Parts: sequence; structure tokens; C-alpha cells
Amino acid sequence: MPNFDVLTQNGTAPVQEVGAADILIAIPTYNNADTIVPLVKAARTGALQFPEYKTVIMQTDGGSDDATLKKAKDALDGWSNFIQTSYPLYPVHKFAMSYHALPGRDSAFETIFSTAEQLGAQACCIIEPGIKSLPPEWIGSLVQPVLESGFDFVSPQYLRHKYEGTLINGILYPAVRALYGKQIRQPIGSDFAFSRAFIQHCLSENKCNHEIRRQAVDLCTTLEAVHSGFKICQALLGVRPRVRRDPSELNTILTETVGPLFGQMELTAEQWQRVHGSESVPTFGLRFDAEVEDPVVDVKPIIEKFRFGVVNLQEIWALILPPATLLELRKMSRQPDQEFRFPDEFWVRAIYDFSVAYRLRTLGREQLMGALAPLYLGWAASFVLSVRESRPSEVSLRIENLCRTYEAEKPYLISRWRWPDRFMP
Repeated sequence: MPNFDVLTQNGTAPVQEVGAADILIAIPTYNNADTIVPLVKAARTGALQFPEYKTVIMQTDGGSDDATLKKAKDALDGWSNFIQTSYPLYPVHKFAMSYHALPGRDSAFETIFSTAEQLGAQACCIIEPGIKSLPPEWIGSLVQPVLESGFDFVSPQYLRHKYEGTLINGILYPAVRALYGKQIRQPIGSDFAFSRAFIQHCLSENKCNHEIRRQAVDLCTTLEAVHSGFKICQALLGVRPRVRRDPSELNTILTETVGPLFGQMELTAEQWQRVHGSESVPTFGLRFDAEVEDPVVDVKPIIEKFRFGVVNLQEIWALILPPATLLELRKMSRQPDQEFRFPDEFWVRAIYDFSVAYRLRTLGREQLMGALAPLYLGWAASFVLSVRESRPSEVSLRIENLCRTYEAEKPYLISRWRWPDRFMP
């Protein structure tokens, strides 16, 4: 646990001097000197939306060696309810390549939750760095459902262009929806809000595997809210620019996102096998009229990587996928580029097959994610081509149809999960 009894190196007041809080706005940082000032200023402006509540702004830092701490303190000079703490950052955090810009997010979450509990906060929201401007309305969109509508967990929903977020649209959102029955659009994200009851639950009932939590604390937290029956909603936020990753890091990204999902499936098999269908989740927050400009995407090199996998990974895929899927993949590889399509049924079954292989340790888990990468690229290319001429409403319908396929194919997953050796059609 973090030590709250000492002053930070910048001399800000410890938690004890603040006393108590109704709202805690937490900003975890690590070498974010270039973005921290607008972030803490937006947090201060956001706090003014709730004048009847005492709001504390907290920066918890993982050991920045730049000017992050000083700039934050200077930017909030005169704001009495500002505290700076540190969260432990271990070597495993520093060496691991994360799809998030913030290392040690699991430690940061634990520090924030512990501080919120110590302050007795009714609502706590986390805003992560890596964004150069933040509308103050984000704070209200996240906190208001907790304070005024009795929700325990608020998940973000960002504004994206239609080609963005294919990993979430193609795997994480529809799989979480089909498995656990809640239509949570962004099961991983950077900005959340929590009630005091949920925070107390997490501090006392942390059942998530340590390694999974280290890789994807946001997914673990989301699923804990679902499993434990907490009241869940979503907050419509704006555009959050993503950290651009080198395409060569796809294996690592899959390992740190899809891998934890498969790990959670293994831990919660008894629960998700009893879930049928899904239900919508209430959504609050901002409304957006403007559309995000869609970039031009060249699918040819993406399709070529899929074809390369078809040629070179047949023996490995044969350990994971049934013959009918392997045959379909070979047929797909012969399609012309502009007519390339990855049928939803085969894509969903492939994801379910890989989840079974993850459970059975058919391959090393990093190797398994490497084998999944060309299939994911093939699906992503197919998705881009299928929505190239589509309006936003049509893109939403395309994703909805994919989600329904995940739900319709769930009996296939359950059969393979229960009888992996016998059920390989």
C-alpha cells in the first residue's frame, strides 16, 4: 500500500490535511510534463461544476524524472484541495511494453482506490494523461451518474472514426457482450468513474489474477463490476487521441488485451456459460453532432500479411482451428483485394477457438497471439472494405450484426470449452 503519511517532494499537503472529500478526481502520471498542465486545469474547472460538493484533485505519480510534478503543482497554485502521492512502479512495469502510455496502471488504480477510501469520497473518477486538451465537461459526464443517479461504475465511450478501434469492435466489445451479457461499448479505456461502494468492494474482494490485472486493470475492473452485480452505465466523451503504436508491436498489443480477456474467460467460465443474450447499458454525457474525419486506409499490405499467414501458419493453425475454418481461410486468401471479405461466422468461431487454445496451453501464449495476428489483420481489412462507403449509422449496424453473431455462436464456444478434444468439427 502507498504511504500517505508524508509530504511529497514538492511540499503539497498529505491526505490527512485535506481530511475528507465528496469527489476525488485522480490523474495518474509518469513523465507527462507535456500534457499535465491542461489536464489539471481542466480537472479544476470540472470540479467547479459541483459547487455543493468538496472536490479533491489528486495526482499520483510513478516516479517521473521530468517536470511533471512541478508543473502540476504550479498549475494548481492556490487550489487548496490538491494532493500529490506516488504509486509503486516495479521493474516488471518498466520492462513491459504496454498498449497504454502509463506504466504500472494496476498500481496506480490501487493507490487511487486506497486514497478515495481514506477520504471517504462518494465518487472517484480517473483521467489518464496522454491527451493535450480535455473538455471540463468530461469530469461531469463521468461523475454525475455516480452522484446523482446511483451508478457504481461508469465506463467511457469515445468518439472514433469508423476505421479506429478495430480491436475493440472486432473482439473485445462483442466478446464481452456475448460472454457476460452487458453491452459495454468500451470495456478497456482510459477514463472511468466509481462509487464508494464499488471501490470498497475492489479493495476487499480483488479476485482478479495478478498477471491479468497488471496487463489490463481496466478490463479486470469492468468485469468485476459486471460479475458482482454493480449498477453500470457509460459516459459519452469526446475524441481521445490514441498513442500510435508500431504495427510490428501487434503481437504485444494482442497479448496485453486479448490475452487478459482469454484469461478472464478461464477464471469465470462457470459464470459466462450461464449467460444468455445481452442487455443495453444506460448512456449519459455529451452529444456529438460533428463527425470525425475518416482517414484513407490502404488495405493491400494488411491483406498480404493475412495471406502470408495462410501460407506459413497452416501447421500451427491446424492445432487450434477446425478443418472447415482452415479451408475457408485458404479460399479467402485467393480473393481479389477489393473483394476480400472475412465472414463473421468464421471470424467469431476463430476467436472462440483461440480462447480454448489459450485455456489448454496448446501453444505458448505469446506464440498463440502471434498466430492470431494475421487472422486479426485479415478481419480488420475486411471490416475496412465493408464500411468504406458507409455512413456512421451503417457502421454501427455492421458492428451490431457482428455482436449478434458472437452471441449466436456462443453455444459453439461452450461445446468446445466443455469437450475440446471431441468437438473439433
